[in-house]
Amino acid sequence: MTENEASYDKIANVWDQVRKPFVDPMIQRLVKNLEQGSKILDVGCGTGYPVAKYLSEKGFYVTGIDISEKMILKAKGLNLAHATFEKQEILSYQTDQMFEAVIAFDSLFHIPLCYQKDIYPKIASLLLPGGFFLFTHGKVKGSVQGEMLGSLFTYSALDLDEVVNLLEKNGFKIIKLEEDYQSEESGTRDLIVMAQKV
Repeated sequence: MTENEASYDKIANVWDQVRKPFVDPMIQRLVKNLEQGSKILDVGCGTGYPVAKYLSEKGFYVTGIDISEKMILKAKGLNLAHATFEKQEILSYQTDQMFEAVIAFDSLFHIPLCYQKDIYPKIASLLLPGGFFLFTHGKVKGSVQGEMLGSLFTYSALDLDEVVNLLEKNGFKIIKLEEDYQSEESGTRDLIVMAQKV
């Protein structure tokens, strides 16, 4: 069990209490590009609230994956229509499904620095042509530790230029990229990106 996995298991019971109940406007913007019934992969789905719940209620088929067993159990307990949840790590995730969109809000920065480059070909392999990839991330290369709800987490990222290059190298067109992103609904992020597989 990794440090991040153990830490998320530890805070699972209080996670929903600190999560803002609102869905970020970028997610709302993304789903406007999708037909009802589209398949969406939610990477780092946590307890399924609020993102997977919102997507399910909008008529999408949601697959949520997360490294925390306790988070996944809570997500399954929501009994969402057209939603399945699995304890999985994105880089080792295997499926026969292809998705119209992949959402990774506050999850990719938990992948160790040495594997950060592997994110982009992996996501590309899961998306249908024309599919969308929406994610938040850091923008400065390195790894740091931080505390949340009394537990330690490790965060890693590549430089912004390298992220852009990797997206382009793996067949993505950037639709929206914003540094120091802020929204009233979900707070602040160092970086948010919406890209489309071309």
